[in-house]
Amino acid sequence: MENDAIKAKNEGQYLTFLLNSQNYGIPIGAVREINEFSEIIPIPRTPDFVIGVMNLRGKVVPVVDLRMKFGMERIQNTAQTCIIVIDTTIGQVGSVVDAVCEVVTLSSSQIEPPPVLGEASELRFVTGIGLQNEKLIILVDIVSALSKEEFMKMQLPTDISQMTKPIKGSAA
Repeated sequence: MENDAIKAKNEGQYLTFLLNSQNYGIPIGAVREINEFSEIIPIPRTPDFVIGVMNLRGKVVPVVDLRMKFGMERIQNTAQTCIIVIDTTIGQVGSVVDAVCEVVTLSSSQIEPPPVLGEASELRFVTGIGLQNEKLIILVDIVSALSKEEFMKMQLPTDISQMTKPIKGSAA
């Protein structure tokens, strides 16, 4: 019964993206927009996975490197590297991914509950595993991947002079 409820809750459209050659998916309703990797300004004393902030049409948006947050090593940006901007309860957050793939529709029969691996609290952001055309898609809730404390650490400095040199996007 519980598995059926998880499957029904998770069915719908997902934006799929790559991290370390693995397919991930986030609910399309959470996605605000997709941008090329652009200038990021680092903010001192933030967690390692928070690479800084970006200017999104005059709005300052924190940017998270999902590779780092998910325990993968950071890589050089490529022409496919982009930032998925999502809406959260604290505002918009940018998430750097290796590449965006496509929007897929998954029915409840194509979704399995998340596997029981390791510490449940560490994997709370994995909402299920989608299967489409023999391809596994790890379904994630990016907001749940960040704890309340981590969100608080992403708060912007009040003094603009604390910001350092921007990180420029580099395309290979």
